[in-house]
Amino acid sequence: RLIGFLGDLPWRLDPDLQHFRSLLAAHRGAGILGRATYDEAIRTHPEGLPLRPMVVLTSRPMVAGDGAANCGVSSAASLGEALAQLQDTAASWASPESGSAVVWVLGGASAYREALPLAASLSLTLITGGFDAAAAGAGAPCARAAYFPEGWEDYFVLDPSAVTPESRFDAASGLTYEFHEYIPRRKAVA
Repeated sequence: RLIGFLGDLPWRLDPDLQHFRSLLAAHRGAGILGRATYDEAIRTHPEGLPLRPMVVLTSRPMVAGDGAANCGVSSAASLGEALAQLQDTAASWASPESGSAVVWVLGGASAYREALPLAASLSLTLITGGFDAAAAGAGAPCARAAYFPEGWEDYFVLDPSAVTPESRFDAASGLTYEFHEYIPRRKAVA
């Protein structure tokens, strides 16, 4: 469940980043992310994410030095406020082809926790081998470890229409991983 370590992703897995970008490109839309996740994203992805607009969940106002002034980034104090902002402006950014207004929640842990009950789908990359969080020091007080919320399985089941998850090995990172697609339990039983 580890998703953050020392203010960054716990590992570098290029196939995961490529998969993430292909999902975003296929389903363009808006993004919501927590302040720490935003700060990490602009530091590690100077080219930016292919989502506009983006709303940063923060108690501190965004200022020009945050990289937000001219790049379609605003702030909100809560997920509800962020969703309301995006709903108010959906006509300007929703997909013209489908008319859909996809909103991606990109982390961190608090944003995921708050969004889980509302989400229409969940795309996860599971690291199944090659990384030991305890051995890496994720339990240390200075590790700033972040975890995907416990209990997420209460909200989601594997999407039966999606490709069956397949174990893959990335030689560059030494990690074994799987891409999983989930749907809400409420849709699975409907």
